[in-house]
This record gives sequence, C-alpha cells and structure tokens, in this order.
Amino acid sequence: MKIEIFPSASGDCLLVTSADGRRLLADGGMPDAYTNFIAKPLSKLRDAGESIDVAYISHIDQDHIGGMLRLLSDEAAWRAYGHAQAHGGRLGKPKVPRPPAIGQLWHNAFLEDIERTEAVDLGAALASSAGVLAGLNAAALGDRDMRTSVATAQMLALSVGEAIEVNWRIGPGQLDIPLNPGFGGELMTARPKEPITFGAFKITILGPTAEELGVLRETWIAWLKKSKKRIETLRKRHQHDADAIGTGATALDLAQLSHQIALAVEKDVTPPNLASLVLLVEEGPKRLLLTGDAGDESLLKYLRAANLLGAAGRIEVDVLKVPHHGAHNSFSKAFAAAVRAKHLIFCGNGEHHNPEPEVVKGYIDAIKASPLSGGRKTTFWFNWSSVRASEFLDLWAEVEGLFDDAARAAGIERRSLRKTETSMTIDL
Repeated sequence: MKIEIFPSASGDCLLVTSADGRRLLADGGMPDAYTNFIAKPLSKLRDAGESIDVAYISHIDQDHIGGMLRLLSDEAAWRAYGHAQAHGGRLGKPKVPRPPAIGQLWHNAFLEDIERTEAVDLGAALASSAGVLAGLNAAALGDRDMRTSVATAQMLALSVGEAIEVNWRIGPGQLDIPLNPGFGGELMTARPKEPITFGAFKITILGPTAEELGVLRETWIAWLKKSKKRIETLRKRHQHDADAIGTGATALDLAQLSHQIALAVEKDVTPPNLASLVLLVEEGPKRLLLTGDAGDESLLKYLRAANLLGAAGRIEVDVLKVPHHGAHNSFSKAFAAAVRAKHLIFCGNGEHHNPEPEVVKGYIDAIKASPLSGGRKTTFWFNWSSVRASEFLDLWAEVEGLFDDAARAAGIERRSLRKTETSMTIDL
C-alpha cells in the first residue's frame, strides 16, 4: 500500500494505491490547491492509461469537497471539448490538465429540493447499522465541534451548494459516474460486518450512522429553504454544461463557469463534521484509518462498535489520517492513547490554527508514554511546512520545535513537505 500526500492547503487530499494497482482518492483539498498542486500530478495517471477506482469525499466541507468538484468540472470541460471536436464545434481546448477517469464516487449528500430531501429514508440506513452506537443522538453525539456547528449553523452554504453540484456533475446527464454502488446508490453508513472489497483492498465503513446523517439533513434543509433561487441558478447553469457535453452546441468554458458559480454562493451554513465517512482501508495486514473531520469520541465509539479495540482498549494501525487537520476539538488524550499508528498524517497549512501545536504535542506525549509494540518508530507527516508557508509562521515554528532531541530519543520523527516537492509518499 502506498499513500501519496498532496499539499491541499487547509484541506485533505490523499491518493492510496494497492499493490495490485487499485486506487482510492481521499478528498480533493481546497479548489485552488487542487488546481495549483494536485491536478497536474493526477493527470499523469490518465497520460499513463491509469484511473482512480474510487473517489471518496469524506464530507461536504469545502476543504474536502471543493477540490473534488474542481476535478469533476475539469473533466466536464474536457468532455465538452471532445464532443465539440467530434461534431464540428468551436469549443476552446481546456487550459487545465485532464483528470484520470473515476470508476465510482463515495459521497453522502442529500438532494436539491426540500420535499425529496425530507423523504430520504434514514430508517434503511439505521437498519444497516443496527446496534452501532446505540443511543447516540444529536444532543449527545460526543463531538464538541459538531455541537458547535449545529448551534451556529449559519456559515458555509458553499459546502451544500458544492455537494449538490457534485451530484449533478456525476449524474447521467454529465459524467455518469456511479454513486455509492456498494450501498445501492443510497447514503453510506456504518457497516462494520460487511466490508467492501475490490482488488487487494478491503474497506470497512465505520461511520457515520443514521443519527448523524439526520443532523446533517436538518442543516441541509435549513439552507434549502432560504436558497431556492440559488439552486435554480445552479440548475440552469449545469443544464448548459450538460448541453455542451451532449450536443456541443455551446462554447462554454465549463471549468471557469464552475469557479464563477462557486464564488456566487454565499458562505452561510456549516455542515456537520460528524457526518464524515470514516473508512478502515486494509491490504493484507496493512491498515489505514481515514477519519475526515469526525470527532474523537465518535471515532472511539465507531471502533468499539466494530470490535476493533483490543482488550486493552487500543488499536494499532499503520497509518492514521489525524482527524480534523489536528484541531483541538477532534482530539483527546483518550483518543491518542487508544488509536496508535506508525505514521500520522496531518493535513493543514496553518489556517484556522490547524494543526494545533497542543494537539501535535498530545500525540507525541501519548507515544512517549506508551511506545508502539515491537519498538517501532513513529513518523509525523505534515503536508505543509515553515519553508512553504508565507503566513502562520509562528504556528509552524512551534509545531516543528516539538520534534526535539527528547522526541527523537523516543523514536519520533517528522517529515514535512519541502518547498519544491509536489507530494510525499508513505510506502508500507
């Protein structure tokens, strides 16, 4: 298993490749980070005749979904260009690298109208995760950041708008990419006893549960009720895109259009981080835990429900994608003690004060208190660094200063993305 770590600004973007060449793209980072740092490396896969088996959007916050929408919009632009070329049209050649083909997309999002969103059957989702996190509810989700988001859900409408756009981009009228096929096209929820297998990968869906998706739906509907005109604007513009792909009748620059649409949507709803799709990716004995922005207490409940915590209440994985960019509200000493990894990946460029120095120190202290079994060393991976940063320099100085002689003596190493690097790779 190989994990390629991209500089995704304040967001996440990892490419996971199995020994038999299967690929999972985990999130797409911020839109401009995708364009500036990620698009060109991914385009090399298409140039080599390779593809991405699964594109996975952990949740709908823009720093996870924005880059993925940019990828899909770039592909729409290329398809429109190809159609125009074949039918005598005059559409200009896209100025963006062409992404690799995507086999399927994993993405939990509701619909663009209130009635159908209200009618989504979360009972089926609840049945599929029966017994998982029994008694969990919106008032006691155990995730501090989630409670804050629900109480002040007035910030990032852009996330909901982009999630709806992703639904349209992958639909049969545009790119025709299957959505959540392992769940019959429905929402993906915790299913710890039924992993999804393709090639050498075995992927277990640990979260979210129907209760958490219910909270997301409430936030989603609240945005829809005050955004009917915006949705109609998006719908009309995407119909133009579909026309361009299907008929070559218009000379739209689809990638630029998508960027304009994103800028036109106000940022006034914060969707719940707790609805993050949490995956355990396994290839033989190698294990990677992808956490999105889920909270520490919820993650521990997922792991207990899946019987992944041993008698000592601890799990060791090869790689942990540290939840929520190393934010304090997805960290606890209990989580750091229970979830141990040979490699910890921190995604964040310092914006929103992430990664939090106190959180990085918390993981270091947990390793010092109880080293990994077999005397294995631990490497902390950061997809940004002081040499790349033009701001947040005090934060990076504090984070990097934590890896001192005492940390090295405890078998703790740091690897940060250098200024000239386009990515870093963990080769398990």
